Amino acid sequence: MAVTLHHMIKIPICFTLDNLGDAADLFRGNIIAPRPQGTNYALEVGVPALLDLCERYRVPITYFVEGWSAERYPDLVRAMDARGVVIGMHGWQHEIWHLLSDAEVDTLVKRAHASHTRTLGKAPTIFRAPGGHATAYTQQLLAELGYEIDASYHEQAKPSRAQAQLVNIPYQWPGVDATHWLWHKYTPAEALHKWEQTIDQAVATQTPLTFIFHSHVMGMQAERLAVGEALIQKVLADPRLQVVPMATIRAGLM
Repeated sequence: MAVTLHHMIKIPICFTLDNLGDAADLFRGNIIAPRPQGTNYALEVGVPALLDLCERYRVPITYFVEGWSAERYPDLVRAMDARGVVIGMHGWQHEIWHLLSDAEVDTLVKRAHASHTRTLGKAPTIFRAPGGHATAYTQQLLAELGYEIDASYHEQAKPSRAQAQLVNIPYQWPGVDATHWLWHKYTPAEALHKWEQTIDQAVATQTPLTFIFHSHVMGMQAERLAVGEALIQKVLADPRLQVVPMATIRAGLM
């Protein structure tokens, strides 16, 4: 039975991944050139670990990939697409999106959109703003380009119609791995407990919930991967919840 947002019986849960390879570190100036093969552990260890984890439990995922990364790692992006991963667009090089001018947004969206389209042979239809917040002009441009979902942060947690065919499916910071591991520096047990509380809050408010994993945060340490696996197991076993692709939530709003 399709999940609808008008009368939800089970709370929709989405699992997503953000950032691929060296795009963000290059933009931030943390490195001056892409890491040599064999030294890029987030890409070479973290990404396969998270993909394998989600595939093992048949969890549908969307991976938000920078346009630079789609150009730099085309074989990997195409391989993920072939595995059934939905590839979303995540800016060009993980810019601080809400600080961009409309002219910069226009340039970067179109550049990244073209990169994804060349790499995959099809245009992306899902976007998430790097760093969280999109802008009003971003949504206008996404609608013009035929995007269907903006999965950026929004203060209002509930999905909503934007413009034309575009739907907002926002995330909240408690669903993001970096919130627990990097900012608050929780132990594995504390991080899992915080996520369990987040799930309970989503059920209480009848609000779909999106989780965001990063390969450099979740994918390279066994104890963090174990927490990710425990979370997926809990979600799949919880009769109040249903793991769905983002497109399912969008369909409930159309």
